[in-house]
Amino acid sequence: MVHAVTKQKRIVEIDIVKGIGIMLIAVYHIVYRSMDGIPDKMIRSLGWALIGIFFLLSGYTCRPNVRIRDIYRSRVLGLMLPVILTEIFLLFFGGLYCILVHDYTVRDVLHDAVVTFLRPEISNQISGTWGDGGILFFNLSPVWFIWSMGWTELFFHPLRSLTIGRGKGQMPWVALVLFLFAIQIPMYVYLRPAPWGLTVIPVYLIFMLIGAMFRNRRILERLMNVPPLPAFFITIVCFAAHFGLFLFNGDESYYLSKFGNRGALDVFTVILQVLIALPAFFFFARAVGKVKLLAGGISWIGRHTLGILLMHCILGVVYCDLFKNYIKPGPYWYLETKGIPLTAEIVLKSILCWVLAVASCIPILYIWDKVQEKLFGKLLRERKQETGEMTGEEQTSKSTS
Repeated sequence: MVHAVTKQKRIVEIDIVKGIGIMLIAVYHIVYRSMDGIPDKMIRSLGWALIGIFFLLSGYTCRPNVRIRDIYRSRVLGLMLPVILTEIFLLFFGGLYCILVHDYTVRDVLHDAVVTFLRPEISNQISGTWGDGGILFFNLSPVWFIWSMGWTELFFHPLRSLTIGRGKGQMPWVALVLFLFAIQIPMYVYLRPAPWGLTVIPVYLIFMLIGAMFRNRRILERLMNVPPLPAFFITIVCFAAHFGLFLFNGDESYYLSKFGNRGALDVFTVILQVLIALPAFFFFARAVGKVKLLAGGISWIGRHTLGILLMHCILGVVYCDLFKNYIKPGPYWYLETKGIPLTAEIVLKSILCWVLAVASCIPILYIWDKVQEKLFGKLLRERKQETGEMTGEEQTSKSTS
């Protein structure tokens, strides 16, 4: 297993972290648990930390010394076009399913489609009659993360080129991070709620800039050299510290604060949570990587994080209907809030729905890979090369074609 970041190889442990992360996020969305119980708090704390880790790893895997124009074409355009097409596909077939099974009308489908793309924060400003959407919207709502990633990528690359590179030193980077931290506080306090995660774009930029600086220092490669026993203890301590921070000042991290709007403390807490959780997840991924069969499957899932993020909820609805279970996160986020007792049967059925929803994404994404290669083959190859994902065989094939 090659761990160096080069044009030919990728750090497999990064893919494993992402694979574990998207499966945990799917648990967050699909599996029922008692509100504010220990399992619920653990799932929520890890789920929201993983969003920050995804951005940090995105900054880490972005290869430096590439023209910004090429990056926009390969990363932003190469990311957003397939996502938009996938979302339209899901709206069409998800809408058709809701018409057949959930008494939706065509108007209901169009309504949820508008709310999905505009988000309720904007659609309700246009007309108060739009409401917050229905089952279709709620189970397509993870798309907010993609729009947020697109905005962050848009700002990240020119900012990185100004602050990170040979001869620039660390001061421009430090000054930019402090500036983003300073503007994040009033945005967090006074601009909530805002659609597409726009309220917290500065902190996402901080994570990507930290990832870029970590790459310069080869932090993940250095973590690969930590012996297993110290790595085990570091993992336990980091997970415990992360959960302690969540209990102290976390309820969906910086989206909702346990003690209300606390400005700088909220922003500082979530940054600290992500930095503490990263080595724990990485060491855990390194341990998983020792089991080749398990590592291969989870790393494949990690390479298809965005596709699973988009599809797992809508597939979860199908399986919830099949097993006659309550839909989550549709009309019932927590059953207790609706006066419905949470039974072992409901929990077990939701776990089964989670397993089947994630598993069903795999053949769909395999087919989608083939379709994307036909439609966006050049863009995808450029993106792989830019992020250091191409194998030696792919490089040779590209150079001789």
